Amino acid sequence: MKTLKIFKDYNEFVIERINEFNHSTKRRFISEQGLLEGLEAYSQADLSQYDIQVSPELWALVLNQLQRQKQ
Repeated sequence: MKTLKIFKDYNEFVIERINEFNHSTKRRFISEQGLLEGLEAYSQADLSQYDIQVSPELWALVLNQLQRQKQ
């Protein structure tokens, strides 16, 4: 299964995508707004294919963004 990990690393926001072959790519953002815009790329993908793991400090922000994109 594919995995999306969303977390904060030092002062950067990170979206790490791990495919079914365990190969990962990371996208780093310096602002919350950049992170939210980065999440929009996944709104067009079928998120049911992903195991989404979000750090506790970003959980509410990510959940609200994904809910907005669903509507």
